[in-house]
Amino acid sequence: MTDGEALSPALRASDAERERTATTLREHTAAGRLTPEELSDRLDAAYEARTVGELDALVADLPTASAPAPKPAKRPEHDRLLHIVGLAVLASAICVVVWLATGADSPFWPKWVLLACGIRVAVAAWTELGPGGSAARQETRAGRGGARPPGDR
Repeated sequence: MTDGEALSPALRASDAERERTATTLREHTAAGRLTPEELSDRLDAAYEARTVGELDALVADLPTASAPAPKPAKRPEHDRLLHIVGLAVLASAICVVVWLATGADSPFWPKWVLLACGIRVAVAAWTELGPGGSAARQETRAGRGGARPPGDR
């Protein structure tokens, strides 16, 4: 039997169905719909339930679970930017470690590497996420950027 099929209230409940009801009750308690005392009472009743109807009665006054929210679409421009940031942090950290390992007696020369990496990250962020960047071009291609086709002018 699949999860989508309606079960007759008179059918005997399985351990899996009792556990599913208990999980649902815990989720509603976490959401603030049930008090801990109500949860305790309903859990006792759920584990003692003999039929599907008895389990259904325990959650009848609670909203049904909605479909999980869809995951946001993968954004390749964010991945590219994240890689550039990671590389900049790694290069900067290596330079600072070298400076420290050589005694840190000289002026802090890694500041120039930090500056160059910061500029590179800023340019990459603007290129990927700024107006006219990769993200904007993707939205225009997908029809969400507000650009009109040449024949519609």
